[in-house]
Amino acid sequence: MSVHQILKEIYRASDKLAEQLINRGVVVSIPKGQFLFFQYQNVSDIVIPLQGVLGFYPAIDQGTHLKYDLITPGVLINDVPLILGEGAQSDIQAVTDSRVLLLPFEDVQELMASCCSFSKMVNVSLAKKQRFCLTLFRLRGERNTDLKIRLAMEAVSAATYDGSIPLNILTLASLLNMSRNTVGRYMSKAIAKGEVEKSSLGFRLLTRKAIAA
Repeated sequence: MSVHQILKEIYRASDKLAEQLINRGVVVSIPKGQFLFFQYQNVSDIVIPLQGVLGFYPAIDQGTHLKYDLITPGVLINDVPLILGEGAQSDIQAVTDSRVLLLPFEDVQELMASCCSFSKMVNVSLAKKQRFCLTLFRLRGERNTDLKIRLAMEAVSAATYDGSIPLNILTLASLLNMSRNTVGRYMSKAIAKGEVEKSSLGFRLLTRKAIAA
């Protein structure tokens, strides 16, 4: 799809807004493995993912390196630094060859003040992140491990534009504060039952109808 089509179909931008974003922004290709930002780095652009998957590396403690491949088109990057005036929240790296649209904060602020549709785009991105984080927080107290893992996968699937779950067993276990063996056993059972299938970057939930059956 063209950049214009992606902005319309994934971000629900109007033709006019899509043209404004393209004219004000710069499309950048990011090869697989390249970093876009580093944690605490000063940033001056909103990043609109257009294609591919990006992962973030939050700093936990020295010697701990976990990458969460959760950023796909539909979710903006640097909206929090824009609003709170902070640096980048984590290292951001391209998991696959990716394309993004960089939009300077000055243009973002002008559009937010003059265009309700753009403000809605930013708010929808923030709402997706909030819903995902609150879902994971609520799941911390879930004692049924199978249900806990499945609901977490549904939350990830809802946060990506194409329903994919671009996580491996280790990172999914980390999100849920569970052992990788527990998550691995669930995945083996779910795949055997036809509830989950493997994909090139992780997993994909099959239809909810199949899960219910």
